[in-house]
Amino acid sequence: MNVCVMGLGNIGLPVVQHISKMYKQTQGYDISQEAVSAVKKMGIDASIKLAYADIYVIAVNTWHRNGCPDMSAIENCTKQVAELNPYALICFESTLTNGVARELAKKYNLSNIAVCPHRWWKQEEDKHGVVQLRVLGALNQESQRKALDFYNTLGIPIHVVSSLEIAELSKLVENTYYYLRIAYAEELKLLCNKNMLSFEELREAVNTKWNVDMAEARDGIGGECLPKDIKLLMSAYLDMPLLQGAIIADENYRAELTHKKFSTTSHENQRKERDTKTYNI
Repeated sequence: MNVCVMGLGNIGLPVVQHISKMYKQTQGYDISQEAVSAVKKMGIDASIKLAYADIYVIAVNTWHRNGCPDMSAIENCTKQVAELNPYALICFESTLTNGVARELAKKYNLSNIAVCPHRWWKQEEDKHGVVQLRVLGALNQESQRKALDFYNTLGIPIHVVSSLEIAELSKLVENTYYYLRIAYAEELKLLCNKNMLSFEELREAVNTKWNVDMAEARDGIGGECLPKDIKLLMSAYLDMPLLQGAIIADENYRAELTHKKFSTTSHENQRKERDTKTYNI
């Protein structure tokens, strides 16, 4: 079996590394020559030209741009696969909005499609790396069988769901849920600050309850995934005021942090200027 991993960035790189241990005929593909060269240095075949394969794992970026989901890289990859081998199994590990996989399957007349979103986390790759429990939805029974055989060979445990759409939505919901938790913590920290209370003491206190796990409030909600995925979810389901409120809460928290940093820097500069100023008597 030939396997090709499309997209050799933060997610695709560890994916192609892991797959190459199980499948000797594994190749990486990326439009970036730099990314391709990095994979080649690891002893894995890679190219900027897509090769024929039996299985394609798509791990390219998706975005939320200009107020809309941008799945252009996903469609570009799918179109290329359809031209090379329309009978190949395509496993989407990228983050998709609802209905994308089914729509592309229909558009390019593909019958072997699975959605198995990644859950890889760089900060704790030993615990949350490529091999961890994943959600999988398939276009049909044959796609499901082929995908389960593939991921079983890779040693990746799978939780099967009934459709492509549930699998797509699961990734958006997971990250949005975490976004909500952090936004709530941020709002509570602002509340504590205004009332001269310790948020950390409050957090420690409420987390003693068995069903509470309040998140930390740090420097605002950043990174590639959380701010993007909450907007991707909202783009599919417009009437979600709770999510809009969470975004506003994070914006307010960031604004307060910026204001404090500006005030602290301004006061510090004034102090230094006063301490270093020379008076002529």
